[in-house]
Amino acid sequence: MDRNISRKNLEEVLCENVPDISGKKIWVWGTGDTAQLYQQGFKRLEKEGFFIEGYIDSFPEKRRTLFNGKPVIGPDELEKSADTCVLICSIRQEVVQDLSVQLDGMNVEWHLMDEVILKMHRTEVLKCYDLMADEKSKNVFAGIIVWRVTGKKTEIETEQMSPYFGMDYFSDKNPEEIFIDCGAYTGDTVEDYLTQKNGIFKKIIAFEPDISNFERLLEQIEKECEKWKIPKDKIAAYPYGVAQNGCKGKVQRYGANSGLGSKIVENLSEESDDCKIVSLDEFLTEPYTFLKADIESYEYQMLSGAQKGIRKYKPLLAICLYHNSVDLYSIPLLVSEMLSEYKFAVRHYSDELSETIMYAWV
Repeated sequence: MDRNISRKNLEEVLCENVPDISGKKIWVWGTGDTAQLYQQGFKRLEKEGFFIEGYIDSFPEKRRTLFNGKPVIGPDELEKSADTCVLICSIRQEVVQDLSVQLDGMNVEWHLMDEVILKMHRTEVLKCYDLMADEKSKNVFAGIIVWRVTGKKTEIETEQMSPYFGMDYFSDKNPEEIFIDCGAYTGDTVEDYLTQKNGIFKKIIAFEPDISNFERLLEQIEKECEKWKIPKDKIAAYPYGVAQNGCKGKVQRYGANSGLGSKIVENLSEESDDCKIVSLDEFLTEPYTFLKADIESYEYQMLSGAQKGIRKYKPLLAICLYHNSVDLYSIPLLVSEMLSEYKFAVRHYSDELSETIMYAWV
């Protein structure tokens, strides 16, 4: 599909052949990283009456276990009845193709997870489209939605520069700027920030719950302070997760890519480590002007726990939207409800369905 997708085109895609899953027993195929990233979205969907029976996984060692409190079964254990429906929780086209063939062979009804979620919430999706302040954002947002709904790659304009600072206002050099980095990883965003701002800022406050990442973050901060001749008290770092409420939690290290996908999890596992979780409204005692978040599907929770500060300080927002399809519409609408003055844009920084960032400013 052409990268210039009109509102009418988007609406047609969202309204075409809407799956009817009412009264069906819903099983989700997949218990991997993608399914984990959908858990916070599923919680919000449950409040709307969207309930999942359990999960399907082909690996024998995962059967008869629980995944986020729900049973895991093998494909051969799936009850093949008229009220059974499987949702494929994957954005990889080759995985979807293989599973669709298998499910068709089993004579089981199936749909793409994203197709169901986004078509069920087509009104909200279109509201988000209308929120976008420029045509480029509308086309990027629409392209991502169509890709997720159809499972077929669409042409989306991608950015070549570093994310978070590629738009007006976000790249301005402000000596009074206080930058909040949620999901600081090993300091890559702090490094990019200082380069973009030429070392001009008031303070950086960084959060990273993965202890291995955090240790490397501290090393990177020390290097940057030396490089830019910055007093060390201008950059504060905390080994905490960020969510709606302060509590204790678990962080699961994603070792396959050196901790890049480490995330807060609620299901206990041997691979999980204890971590402290804070809300920005409770933890921060000073105003801030720029809030960035890449926290593996906890962005909505983080924003919910920062409502007082966002309404009061009206910071620039650079928030990742791509971890699950529920975030694509619920995060922009949440921010708009907090402060109707916000203007919105979306930019995409990958050839895949990742690195989609919402920018909001007053």
